[in-house]
Amino acid sequence: MIRLDVTWSTIAPTVRPAGFVASEPSSPGYDWTTLDAQVRELSGAGFKILVDVWGAPSWAEGPDQPRSAPAGTWKPSPSAFGAFATALATRYSGSFADPLSPLTDLPRVVDWQAWNEPNLATNLTPQWIRTSKGKLQAESPIIDRKLQNAFYMAVKHVSQSNLVIQGGTAPYGDPPGGQRIPPVDFDEDLFCLNSSLQKLSCPDPVHLDALDHHPYGIYGPTWHALDPGDVAVPDIVKLTRVLHAAERVGTVLPRGPKQVWCTEISWDTKPPNPQAIPVVRAAHWLEQSLYVLWSQGVDTVLWWQLADSPPIPSYAVAYEAGVYFLDGRTKPGATAFRFPFLTNRVSPSLVEAWGRAPVSGTVSIEILAHRNWRLATRLQVRADQVFQAEMPLTGAESLRAQLAGKTSLAWNQGA
Repeated sequence: MIRLDVTWSTIAPTVRPAGFVASEPSSPGYDWTTLDAQVRELSGAGFKILVDVWGAPSWAEGPDQPRSAPAGTWKPSPSAFGAFATALATRYSGSFADPLSPLTDLPRVVDWQAWNEPNLATNLTPQWIRTSKGKLQAESPIIDRKLQNAFYMAVKHVSQSNLVIQGGTAPYGDPPGGQRIPPVDFDEDLFCLNSSLQKLSCPDPVHLDALDHHPYGIYGPTWHALDPGDVAVPDIVKLTRVLHAAERVGTVLPRGPKQVWCTEISWDTKPPNPQAIPVVRAAHWLEQSLYVLWSQGVDTVLWWQLADSPPIPSYAVAYEAGVYFLDGRTKPGATAFRFPFLTNRVSPSLVEAWGRAPVSGTVSIEILAHRNWRLATRLQVRADQVFQAEMPLTGAESLRAQLAGKTSLAWNQGA
């Protein structure tokens, strides 16, 4: 799956022309050229596509916007957002004629996401307001709930089989009044719950099919966030606890269990960034993060990003977390993402192996002994299946998995 960040304001007209109807994808003023090309190319290459939409045109923002509010973030109009979502979902419904080839329809997109990191003031404002009594009140979850509901209704009206993902929250927050609301606090407000997870007044519960979070870690994938409202890789349970409470009391709709996604996670690597994580360690952190997220019930994980960015103007502001280098060479992370494998000690004499199969066949788990790999166990697997196996093992050893000519990274199991 590839996640496409779509900035609403780059497709919508800066000034709405005569005859503009926001819900009509062929309406004058819309420019779909870039997104059409991306959807054609990625769909043709066999990828599923997740379209993430955010960044309002100025005419869809609220009144009295302060200079401090970044463009596209100030109280976006839910009705305008819903109209744009209708245009998007209609254009990529699988039955809309491709303007470059009228006898062919543009590809179908099933997965849709409303906004990005709405708990950050860089993406949605205001984060906080002060009430008439002078009390600080979180405002962005209320705005986001309205945006999410408008988006959901629009996309589902086009096709009930579309999947709508919550705008993924960023992992860390500030004290009240700051530029970031901690993700746990944000989701409690989004789902109309207090800090004890009791139901608050909620005339318009949020609608979604999947919760999303971006659990970037300051350190490795087993490092917990220090503040109770923040959520790193091993802390997803903080958010699923909120989600399950909302499912029980009916403040997330439609009724029924929701999926849990992580649509961004990564660590920059060295090389190329001299200040980042060594490239092999980053690969092991990648596969370990997949395990830690899977063990908390996460359904889908997307890695940020596919390939490194050029260091413009410097490595300090560029992203170097790709599983490919800028020149197209693969990093160890490419193997770790496609064929993750690791082991965990469960007793002094027993370890558990865990992995995900890239193809169907027989997985051979091997142990390095005297510079040679010897077979420890075999498993029959399906493509994309998560597999587990317990094996007797004492002491520290190196293990790997092999499947249909594909070899995982070697995992060093401590004593």
